[in-house]
Amino acid sequence: MTTQTQSPRGGAGEGKPILTPAHCIALYLAGKIDRYDFRHDLVPGLRGHLWSGEPIVTLTFSYVGPFFVSDDHAGLHGPNTHGAIGHEVTYPPITRRDVIANNNAAIRKADLIFAYISTGDCYGTLCEIGQALALGKRVVMAFAPRIGAADYWLSAMQCAAVYEAVRPCCLKDILADEIMKATAPIRRRAI
Repeated sequence: MTTQTQSPRGGAGEGKPILTPAHCIALYLAGKIDRYDFRHDLVPGLRGHLWSGEPIVTLTFSYVGPFFVSDDHAGLHGPNTHGAIGHEVTYPPITRRDVIANNNAAIRKADLIFAYISTGDCYGTLCEIGQALALGKRVVMAFAPRIGAADYWLSAMQCAAVYEAVRPCCLKDILADEIMKATAPIRRRAI
């Protein structure tokens, strides 16, 4: 295995090991899917990327799911659609069973499940958190303002970290910190 290193001046070469895409953690972003989804600000290239079996690889993480049809005109985002179900945008059309199978497979692949609770009716998100915890995954919950973490105590008390009153603009920094915590064991092995 080859590892890149970072010189004291920041360039590649001699010095401290840095993470390369091969060292990235697999990230699953749980949360309610909606028209202006928070994931688009966190995952470059997510807009228009469908379930293809291939993750989106960045310098710090490999995004494994969920994927959905991005539709800023809101035609695909409605109750119980997961941003794709019941529309002929994809071929073959995506069914609820497809969504379950794809999400379950992605959670099994993930090293970190980061859940943003932005609304009280995030029932699927709570199922994803439960599954991830049962699999022994590192789970982090972030709650939007006006969503009380106390109501979600059963899940929150089992998570690696819980953040309250988090505005969407703060998610990127929190996620970056949690990725650093999750990759600490990987960085230690690379040294």
